[in-house]
Amino acid sequence: MGKKKQPVNQFAIDFRLQNRTLLHLGQITAQRQGEELFQALLNEEWLLEPAGEVADVSSGQDIIRQLGRRLSYPETVKVAQLHRLETEFVGFSALYQDKGWVFINARADEHERYYYTSLLVASLGLYMAYPKVDVLYQRAEKLIFDALLPENEVQSFFHRGITKISPSLAMDIADFFRVPFFVVLKRALTLEVISDEQYRNFMTVKPERPVKARPLFVSKSGHIEGDFDDEQWIGGGF
Repeated sequence: MGKKKQPVNQFAIDFRLQNRTLLHLGQITAQRQGEELFQALLNEEWLLEPAGEVADVSSGQDIIRQLGRRLSYPETVKVAQLHRLETEFVGFSALYQDKGWVFINARADEHERYYYTSLLVASLGLYMAYPKVDVLYQRAEKLIFDALLPENEVQSFFHRGITKISPSLAMDIADFFRVPFFVVLKRALTLEVISDEQYRNFMTVKPERPVKARPLFVSKSGHIEGDFDDEQWIGGGF
């Protein structure tokens, strides 16, 4: 039998992996909850496979390909979106049963799930070279910035003369990169595309999608009706 072909962007790891967590995200409470979840998993208080009510499990290969770096990933990388967790929980990466795992909060916003999943998958490929947690986070974040937020694309949205960003534009920017708006701002600040003052001001913007107005129709009385506020009719003559 021939040697198993190693997936693109992965080096083979031929030794058994010790069960342990690698990188926790979020505040202290979220990190503590993640460690408790993992210990409960080790104690067989809940099961990952087969997937069911506890988590949706998928392969991490698509994200590995998107990151585009040949790193020392475990041979198998999986992502578990965990249900019924507190909203404070963000996620963590771990080694479990000779596989690399990413645990993420299924209740998070789609852009947050994508960004944090990518960040944690990256940590699985970097932890052997960067065993210190703070350095591991920094290197994983840099990899994600380079892969998901290319410098030329970030520069196309910002410049030093911008003083205001609308909630709808902030959402458009987040949608373009598929990551939270605050992550794009951090990348722009790191690249010195925006100033510290711009960063602080733009961080107060809450991305929102424009609410579509209901279609207009003419009532039996002859009046035009629809989903409009009085302010929108200033000068309308009705």
